[in-house]
Amino acid sequence: MADLNYKSIAKDMIAAMETVVKDHISDIRELAEDELEDFAKRSVILTKKVRDGKLNQRQAEAILRIRRNAVETVLISIAGISVVAAQDAINAALGVLKGAIGSLIPGISIIE
Repeated sequence: MADLNYKSIAKDMIAAMETVVKDHISDIRELAEDELEDFAKRSVILTKKVRDGKLNQRQAEAILRIRRNAVETVLISIAGISVVAAQDAINAALGVLKGAIGSLIPGISIIE
């Protein structure tokens, strides 16, 4: 059996995970930035309408609650994307481990 260096395997696993996570981070960032920028913009406009007497406080609260719910929905979807990213990263790391040690124990599948 060849000598295996667990530190080297771990380093390769981390590198594989980082590659996968980088693929997902731009999607997450774009969704969050767009949604939060829109929410902030609309909130500022809402504040000006209340200040100018075009909306009362009750109306503003109702509109803000609806918009907050919309933002929460987008952020929940981002959480889902994060779970997918985490699973992809785990799979990448396990793929590296399988490549390094998977065939060294005959008859046993270490990683499915």
